[in-house]
Amino acid sequence: MTPPNILLILCDELRADALGYSGNPVIHTPNIDRLARDGAALTQCMVTQPTCTPSRASILTGCYPSALRSRMVGCVTPDDPRFLPRVLAHNGYHTASIGKLHLVPQRAEPEAVEHTLSARREYYGFQAVDLVNGHGDQCFGSQYTQWLENQVPDWKARLDQRRKLDTGLDAFTWELPPEVHSSNYIADRAVEFLRNAGDKPFFLHVSFPDPHYPFVAPEPYASMYEPAAMPTPLPPVTASSDLPPLHYDVYFNRRDKPQRDHVIGTPPRDYFRCSTADWQQVKATYYGMISLLDHHVGRILATLDSTGLAENTLVVFLSDHGDYLGDHGFYGKGLHYDSVLRVPLILRGPGVIPGQTIDSITSTLDVAPTLLDFARVSEPEGIQGVSMRPLLTKEARALRDAALTENDDDSVPMRMRTLTTARWKLTVYATQAYGELFDRRNDSAEMINLWNHADYARIKQQLIRRLLEETLCSIDMLNGRVQHPASVVPKWTTVGKADEQLSM
Repeated sequence: MTPPNILLILCDELRADALGYSGNPVIHTPNIDRLARDGAALTQCMVTQPTCTPSRASILTGCYPSALRSRMVGCVTPDDPRFLPRVLAHNGYHTASIGKLHLVPQRAEPEAVEHTLSARREYYGFQAVDLVNGHGDQCFGSQYTQWLENQVPDWKARLDQRRKLDTGLDAFTWELPPEVHSSNYIADRAVEFLRNAGDKPFFLHVSFPDPHYPFVAPEPYASMYEPAAMPTPLPPVTASSDLPPLHYDVYFNRRDKPQRDHVIGTPPRDYFRCSTADWQQVKATYYGMISLLDHHVGRILATLDSTGLAENTLVVFLSDHGDYLGDHGFYGKGLHYDSVLRVPLILRGPGVIPGQTIDSITSTLDVAPTLLDFARVSEPEGIQGVSMRPLLTKEARALRDAALTENDDDSVPMRMRTLTTARWKLTVYATQAYGELFDRRNDSAEMINLWNHADYARIKQQLIRRLLEETLCSIDMLNGRVQHPASVVPKWTTVGKADEQLSM
C-alpha cells in the first residue's frame, strides 16, 4: 500500500472552544468546521506543557518536554532521534516545514535553520524549512522578511502607526494589506508545496503564528466581529474560591522584583484595571484572527482536493496551547486552566472513520505515535505517547483515562504538574503547600478550588497518587525500556473504571 501523505496544520494559542464545530455560536470557521465533519474531532485533548517551545517539541516527538530537556520557552531544544520528521525522512518521506517552529529562541532560529540546512543536515528532521516566527505584527523569517520588504518597502513605518487600545492589551489593526500578512504568506507557500509535491510521500508541517497575542488582524477581519456582541469572559480570580496566592499575584501584578514575571506566558499587566468591554474588544480581534486563519486553512484544503492529494493525505489540525482570553481576568497562558490546557484536535484522511466526535481524554503526547502508526513506520525507542488509531477506527472507546501536563521554568519561582481526568483536575506545585483541585463535571468554569475542602480529601489523595504514577512514567526512556504512560488503559478493557473510582 502507498504510504499516506501527512499534513500537520498547527496554530498558536488557539482555544478549543473558539471554533464553530465546538459549539461556539459567534465564530465563523466554515473550513475548519468542515474538516471536523469529514474527520474525527477529539474534544478533550490536553497539552503536555502550556507554552510554545516545550509543547511543540512534545507534539513533534511523542515525548514529554522534561524527557526532551525542552522544559521552557527560551531554551534550545536538544536534537533527538525521536523527532517525527526525522523518523519519517529516514523512511522515505519528504519532510518540510512552513511557518513557525520555535524549537530554539525565536530570534536565533533563522540563523540556526540556515546554518543547519546549508551544511546539508536536517533541521530537527526537516529537509526544507521556510521559517516564519514571531507573533501578530512582529513576524519574521529570512525569506518572509525579505519578501515583505520587496512587497511593502515602508512596512516598518506603517506598522508603527498601529491603533492600540488604551488598556495596553495588545489588540489593534494590522496596518498593511492582508496579502502580506504572515498567514497569507504561509498559506501561499503551502499551496505551492502541494502543487509541486510529486510522487514521494510527504510530511508537511504548516504552522501559523496566529492567533497568539498581540491580537492583530487586517481588515476586513479586524472589524468582522462587533465587540459588544462578544461573549463575556469568566469572572476574574477575585470571584473564585480558595485559589493559590499565585493567581492573585498575577491579577494584581504584584512583583517582588522589577520586570519579573510570575508565570511565563502570562504577560505582566494590571489585569485588575481591565473592564468587560476591554476583554470583548480583545475577543473580537482574536476571533477575527481565527476567521482569517480559517480562510487560509480552506485554501490549503482546497488545494489538496484540486491536486487529487486529499484521498491519500492524513490531515491533522491542532494548537500548541490555548489562551485565557479574559477568563479569570488574564490573557496569555501558563496557569493550568482549561482554556489553556485543552486544545482543538482534528484528524481526517485514510483510515479515519469520518463524522466522529470523541470525548475521551487524549493528549498531544499521542500525536506523533499516531502519525507513525498511520504511516506504517515503526516507533523509535523511547516514545512515550500512544497511538490514537484505535480511537479513530472505533476499535476502542478510550485509550487513556488521564493526561499529564508539565510546567517548569527557571525564570520564575514556579514548577507544577497537573493531572486531568474526565471528572477531575489536580495541580501540585513544587515546594508549596497549596494546590488546585477542580471538579470538571460540576464546575466547568473552574471557579471553586476544592484542594482544602475536607469532603474531598480522599479524592485529592487518590489523584495525587495517580499523578505520582504518571510522573514516574514520564521519565525519559531512551535506554532500552518500553513503557507507556500509567494512564493508558490496558487493552482498553477497563475503560472509564479508574475515573469511576474517583467519583463521588
